Amino acid sequence: KNIALLFDVVKMSTNMETALQQLKQAQMDNGAFPWFKGGYADRYITQYILTGIGRLKKLGALDEKSKAVLNEIAAKSLTYLDEQINKDYTDLKRNKSDLTKNNIAGSQVQYLFMRSYFSDINIASKTAYNYYYQQSMKFWNKQSEYMKAMIAAALYRTNQQTFAYKNIVPSILENAVEDSAKGMYWKNNAWGYYWYQSPIEQQALMIELMNEMAQQQKDSKMQ
Repeated sequence: KNIALLFDVVKMSTNMETALQQLKQAQMDNGAFPWFKGGYADRYITQYILTGIGRLKKLGALDEKSKAVLNEIAAKSLTYLDEQINKDYTDLKRNKSDLTKNNIAGSQVQYLFMRSYFSDINIASKTAYNYYYQQSMKFWNKQSEYMKAMIAAALYRTNQQTFAYKNIVPSILENAVEDSAKGMYWKNNAWGYYWYQSPIEQQALMIELMNEMAQQQKDSKMQ
């Protein structure tokens, strides 16, 4: 009885609609999301929410009505996030930073990963995007395992499969731990307060990356 209740389609649909409306109401006029109602625009949580929307779309887990609402939310948020990445790049130039050095950090890596879910929506600032995209290819080995996986996924989805597979993936697998009881996992030597230090986030991302590559290779062999 409880299982039947859990999978009650009508109830699930109603809950989804309520959640979508709450999400839409939480979005600010500039497209950003705050951590809580009445708070300030927050770049990280906006990129995190957009990543979640991207994952749902990629999994085909949305009906047409939900997809339409989320597409509207995503388009608005992407305008804000594209502006933020452009500001990063503009700040580098204004401060006369050496653009050939490693200027990519967590926010830009998270942006590239998030943006890889929305290749169907034009990027407002292609110059800034291209700069950090090239930065990710040049300085991926300076990043944590979690960031490496984000970069690998972003590159893999944007026609750099060979580069990601030959360079980044072997590095990620080298640091995997195999245990007879726990299976394969990645040690998190940077556990801390920040989002990119969460061990659950790290394991989930590694699994997502490996599954996506395995599925794409399987599909390629079947064609």
